[in-house]
Amino acid sequence: MRKSLFFAATMALAMGFVACDDDNNDPVLPEEKIYEVEVATGLEGGNVSVSATEAKAGEVVTVTATPLEGWNFDSWSVVRADNGDAVDLTDPSANPTTFVMPEADVKVSAKFIVGSGVHHGLELVLIPAGTRELGSPDAEPSHYKDETLHTVTISKDFYMGKYPVTNAQFAMFLNAVGVGSNGNYAEGDGAEPELMCHDSALRDSGKFNFGVTWNGSEWTPAEGFENHPVIYVTWYGADAYARWAGGSLPTEAQWEYACRGTQTESLPFGIGDGTKMVQGMASFYIYDYYDLAEGGRKVNPDLEGYVASTYPVGSFEPNGFGLYDMHGNVYEWVADWYANYPTEPTVDYVCTDGSRKVVRGGGWLNSGRELRSAARWYQRATLAQENNGLRVVFNQ
Repeated sequence: MRKSLFFAATMALAMGFVACDDDNNDPVLPEEKIYEVEVATGLEGGNVSVSATEAKAGEVVTVTATPLEGWNFDSWSVVRADNGDAVDLTDPSANPTTFVMPEADVKVSAKFIVGSGVHHGLELVLIPAGTRELGSPDAEPSHYKDETLHTVTISKDFYMGKYPVTNAQFAMFLNAVGVGSNGNYAEGDGAEPELMCHDSALRDSGKFNFGVTWNGSEWTPAEGFENHPVIYVTWYGADAYARWAGGSLPTEAQWEYACRGTQTESLPFGIGDGTKMVQGMASFYIYDYYDLAEGGRKVNPDLEGYVASTYPVGSFEPNGFGLYDMHGNVYEWVADWYANYPTEPTVDYVCTDGSRKVVRGGGWLNSGRELRSAARWYQRATLAQENNGLRVVFNQ
């Protein structure tokens, strides 16, 4: 009994002592931790701002993306700084949007995509998403077995260069990234150098000197050919340029889809009425032309006016989308490896395995039948010929 009375008295005294020490009768809590909101800087195409650069766990932070002129907001990246886990956003597709601050510092960034306008000097055309048959029917004159008709869906709008990349534009790239006189370039430490292009003044003994040349200190367009499509470009050079410009090479499906323009039938060409490729429609070997009304391929060696070189980009009429030179002038490298088409309908198809890369469109020394929308050819990725060029796309 004495022990119980003693214990009760001791507890009462202790409680009284605590009460006297805290006039408000509230427990003393440790200070709440404040976490940092780190905003990415130097983003290509825009800037990001936040409503607070510091916040307590549970507080709401607003993030806003501001695209630069000619660019559009695409997507958010908000991650914990301690482990890289994504932080949930109220609406991941909205701009602005909000998130609840976790018990960790966070890093905020955004992706921007190029919009309509001009980027790196490339004028762009919006190509709307859609579904259509690509390839050619068996009855099309000059149809080849690898042009099998197949249905492809392009699920998102994309932007495509209005013209092929010019000598002036490609020379700017070569100088900007430090490609030397031999045309080789290695991306990153330890990377194997890849051939970007040939000097057109040296290649083939200068016979086709209407590309880019090395003047002893830098790359320049061949005189008088600044606005002509670049030639002697390898697939590696084309791909590197496209990525440097912030885009990519088109997939083969994107290329043919865009080439056909607003045409709704499976016709041989995407310009004019779609049935012929004759002198005055494109830069090609005009003596060997094509007219569906006359059975396809036609030859007339008596024609006059053939120019044995490229033309300035945009010299002929565009297709229904407003794209120039999709037929002729230069072959254009695409992203795909060469293979037979899938037999089932596909969405955003690209062939990612093979031994040769695909080129499309035909060039200044090709016949009319080789300029057909469905015509395909393939080459080694390291090959740089006198009619090999490129065009860039910017995906949404």
